[in-house]
Amino acid sequence: LTVMAVENAIGATDQLREHVVEGAPGVADRAVFANTAVDRIVPGQDPSGIDVTVEDFFEWAIDRTPFAGDEPRIPDAHYVDDLQPYIERKLFTVNTGHATTAYFGYRAGIETIAEALERPEILAAVEAALQETSKLIVDRFGFDPDEHAQYAARAIQRFRNPALPDTCVRIGRQPLRKLGREDRFVRPAAELAERGAETDALVAAYGAALVFDASDDEQAAELQQLLRDLSPAEFVTQVSGIEQGHPLFDTLTAAVATR
Repeated sequence: LTVMAVENAIGATDQLREHVVEGAPGVADRAVFANTAVDRIVPGQDPSGIDVTVEDFFEWAIDRTPFAGDEPRIPDAHYVDDLQPYIERKLFTVNTGHATTAYFGYRAGIETIAEALERPEILAAVEAALQETSKLIVDRFGFDPDEHAQYAARAIQRFRNPALPDTCVRIGRQPLRKLGREDRFVRPAAELAERGAETDALVAAYGAALVFDASDDEQAAELQQLLRDLSPAEFVTQVSGIEQGHPLFDTLTAAVATR
């Protein structure tokens, strides 16, 4: 059995494996667990039908290491020796950009992602956030700067696709997870801050996320309760895992205090 968690998280299959093996240790000897990086936008669907709308673009990278040379044949998937660059490129470009659009759009009272990007100030905020993550990705993994710039620009064009009418509320769901230490805002901002690089745009996106208060999202309600109950410093430490003394701590704390 091959198990792959096709989810927007770093090491998602490793996380799943820990839970599975904890409950059923014998599975570790009978299954292969492989991390993957998947990239395809699937907007909210009509629940009354069976058709699923997806975009034309797709990419699925799979870590070949666990298969020991016996990779299953999956059309159009590609196996790589080092998955980390692909995971972080996608997470800190597509997911960071998508969420940035959603939170600025929600804060402005805009319904859809595509409509949000028609606002010049929101488009500029998204582009600025991706310029910061692009610097980190290129510096860490050696991607060609021009090719990566095209990748980031293409991501924004994908968000603007009118045939994929996604909403700011749907993309903004589960804000506490997205404000976490290893996710799309804090992880790249923390690494940039540690390198002495600019993080203003990512911190601004983090601040926009704090306003998210969708009525049918449990995490949104919990987020707002935590903001009422905790001091800014406590919130940054508890929710985002950044401790006092870290070079990102003061700027995140200021974003919470001035939300």
